[in-house]
Amino acid sequence: MVGMMRKILKIVSVILLGVILIMNTGCARKGSRTWIENKVSDIERVYPTENLDDLFEKFPNGFIITQTRLFEENEKSYSIDLVMKGDKDTKKITGKVSKVLLQSEPYKETVEKESEVEYKKGENLVLAKPELTEELLPRNYFLFQKLKLNKDILGKLEFENKDYTPGNGGYGITYKINDTVINNYFGGKVNNATVRISGIERTTYNPYKHGVKILANNKGINYHELISEDKEDLIEERE
Repeated sequence: MVGMMRKILKIVSVILLGVILIMNTGCARKGSRTWIENKVSDIERVYPTENLDDLFEKFPNGFIITQTRLFEENEKSYSIDLVMKGDKDTKKITGKVSKVLLQSEPYKETVEKESEVEYKKGENLVLAKPELTEELLPRNYFLFQKLKLNKDILGKLEFENKDYTPGNGGYGITYKINDTVINNYFGGKVNNATVRISGIERTTYNPYKHGVKILANNKGINYHELISEDKEDLIEERE
């Protein structure tokens, strides 16, 4: 009887140990480099998409595109913020672009110049106020229209760092990158550039939502663009 009990205890202990190891391994995997790289592997769904109208085939319920450029001008901090929505009903892609003065202590944003913007096939991004094009649209297209990214390409880049926030499921992975498309987009050779790809993990709903950030100190580049089919983003834009 005692021998039988010992045998049962050993079996239970082995099972419990296995469960603990599986749980620990699972926790280690989430947020790891491999886990994040798998999460961002669908970046190729969008990168590249030269014709923005093709996004309606990929995201039939509509989508949001945002772009932010941070820069210094006359010893002041500015951002150029571009937000566009692909409307599932009208199949139009429209939005607004703004030049915003950023102030601190206290933090304050002041819109200095602004224009509505629309995507037109063959013309790309077109401002309602064309006289502001040079200032508000350094490039009249998005980086993702030209830049090719996929799992194979990312696997060849030099890994720099990764991050994961369990609280909100946010994750990101950063690589060093040297790409002619990036050079052309920012008007010349971009040295020591990094590309960070980010996203948010969902438990029951897994929409496409990735941001791509380009940083390069030698040209003062701080650029971010995001494409999202997330229902929450679409609702916020309607409001």
